[in-house]
Amino acid sequence: MRIAICDDAYSQADLLRGYVDEWSRARHEPVEVSAFPSGEAFLFAWEEDKAWDTLLLDIQMDGIDGMALARKLRNEGSALSIVFITGFADYMGEGFEVEALHYLLKPVDREKLFACLDRALQRAGRGQELLLDTVDGEALRLAPKDLAAVEAAGHRACLTLADGSLVETKISFRELAGQLPPQDFVQCHRSYMVGLRHIRRLGKEQIVLDSGASIPVSRRLFGQTNAAFVAFYRQDAREEAGQ
Repeated sequence: MRIAICDDAYSQADLLRGYVDEWSRARHEPVEVSAFPSGEAFLFAWEEDKAWDTLLLDIQMDGIDGMALARKLRNEGSALSIVFITGFADYMGEGFEVEALHYLLKPVDREKLFACLDRALQRAGRGQELLLDTVDGEALRLAPKDLAAVEAAGHRACLTLADGSLVETKISFRELAGQLPPQDFVQCHRSYMVGLRHIRRLGKEQIVLDSGASIPVSRRLFGQTNAAFVAFYRQDAREEAGQ
């Protein structure tokens, strides 16, 4: 995964590089990180080599600022994931124009940056896939984003896929839960986990998935399920500012 850091403050760029290196080790995901002291410097490098996955971009910079750079990249057809780094929460509207992945307010929180990089990894199509044995003796390769729900079925796990189809696997519920990205899944019931991107409607007793299938949500776990669902769809500057 190729990650660029564009920030005219050396200390901030160095901090971000350190966090990216920690994320790389924690996720066992090799990265190539390059830092650029200005928008012009990154633009020069990008025009020579456009194979970047993610850009951690400071908005307030001398010369071409981060927002202007992002607009130019989008106008040139670049689809790389852009994470804005800023000291102000006033740019969200403009960020929608350039399809920013996220905003991070300074001082940058390490765990929130990790979550952004996880999302960027999935968007780049390099997210870790699951390789599962089914009870029918087949091997199933599955991307977590295509998994809508998991049900405990004795010592096995029954999967509900995005299209509503069911697959029974030999892996246990607990073991499978440990392999799923925590920012994308939440346990909604003692025997169920749900993929947050596949929730159409969340009630106090039942979750309706995009496929129309329903799974239960327990009273004890409703609060954390609702909070995770809201956070998944409100990853913007207001969340970063604690509003």
